[in-house]
Amino acid sequence: MRIWEQPWGYREGFIVAAGIVFSGLLLQLAVGNIQPSLFASPVNGIFGALFVTGLTAVHFLLPKNRTVRWLGGVYAAVPAIAVLLLLCIILGLIPQFPHNSSNEQLPPTLFTPLGWYRMTTSWPFVLLCFYILFILGLTTLKRTGQKQSWRDIGFYFNHLGLFLALQGGLLGSADMERLTMSVNEGEVEWRATNQSGEIKELSLAIQLDTFLIEEYPPKLVLIESETGRMLPAARPESYQYEDTGKTIHIAGVTLEILEYLPHAAILGDSSSLKVVPMMMEGATTAIRVKATEPGSDEPVTGWVSNGSYLFPHSTLQVSEHTSIAMPPQEIKRYSSYVTLYTEKGTARQAIIEVNRPLSVEDWMIYQYSYDDAKGKYSDTSVFELVRDPWLKVVYTGIYMLLAGALSLFIAGPKKEPYGKNSVSEKGHTKPLIENSKVSDSQSEST
Repeated sequence: MRIWEQPWGYREGFIVAAGIVFSGLLLQLAVGNIQPSLFASPVNGIFGALFVTGLTAVHFLLPKNRTVRWLGGVYAAVPAIAVLLLLCIILGLIPQFPHNSSNEQLPPTLFTPLGWYRMTTSWPFVLLCFYILFILGLTTLKRTGQKQSWRDIGFYFNHLGLFLALQGGLLGSADMERLTMSVNEGEVEWRATNQSGEIKELSLAIQLDTFLIEEYPPKLVLIESETGRMLPAARPESYQYEDTGKTIHIAGVTLEILEYLPHAAILGDSSSLKVVPMMMEGATTAIRVKATEPGSDEPVTGWVSNGSYLFPHSTLQVSEHTSIAMPPQEIKRYSSYVTLYTEKGTARQAIIEVNRPLSVEDWMIYQYSYDDAKGKYSDTSVFELVRDPWLKVVYTGIYMLLAGALSLFIAGPKKEPYGKNSVSEKGHTKPLIENSKVSDSQSEST
């Protein structure tokens, strides 16, 4: 069968999908990436309404057009999805950069003018997604003209759910806001900074009541004195503090834990180092150890500390080239105890942690960072505030997809009557398609 001879098949589907990608590449080279801010509300809402209206008009005004019926079939859908999958693979393999970053920050490679470093706003990706939306919409509308049964519930849930999720994700990206807010303990803040560095006043305010950081117990390691590299180089070893009086081995060096001060002050220099307890802000962690190097009969005793923003770290030199050191303690958890105020006059107390965001009106508030210089004594908490008005549309589509999958599972496969199109009355098998050329109606069915 020749190309573009009706009925069209997969070859034409791949040609059309590749043609859309090629057209997108030409637009990409001509005007660059799509600027999401140009399609912010209400532009995206109007465009979405016009898209659905046009899709419905094409279905009802051209119901018997062969091209329209082909677009609502599997021969157009499968190639389009395959090409989109290829673009998604490229997206996963090539690093992506924020849309607000300057072009000078992008790597000077062949992929830069093609828009692959910002794939989700490139013309080929967006045009192909809307092409798939068009196919999806026509497929759903085409099904409404057929005989309906209760088994079609799963079909409509799946297709309409995917349509809502994909369209909401495409149109809603322009309205998404991602801001950062720094709040000091005891203070109230209602201003946040966007990715371009602009300050924006919000309809909510955050008061930081308390900021707490929990750390894991300190560790001891053996390092090269000159480079600071942990030993052994191939597989560094460490010891996490458990109890005083314990004897352990690190990279062949024997260590005996003599004393542990979770809150200490470091006084003097390396030649006259003195460590004393200090229950105040800025205190550091210190451990006094006795280290014995292999082949040496004279142990070395001294203090090891990881330092703080007030006190420097201290190491214990074991030999001419090696020393015992204490790396900065790893953060176990940090929490912000906050009070939120809204323009409606409501006040709400909550705890915000990593992987435990807080939802307020249209905003999701995440624990983002803190004052790294002060470490566990930080009195500043940094929040990330994300607002996505279209997220409810996307979630609705996802829930519909789940309902459709459940409906199809309950309904099970459709059972054909015994002998229909498969077995003759005498038990002989009949071919499902007798003619070598598939009929037009068969090629258009999905």
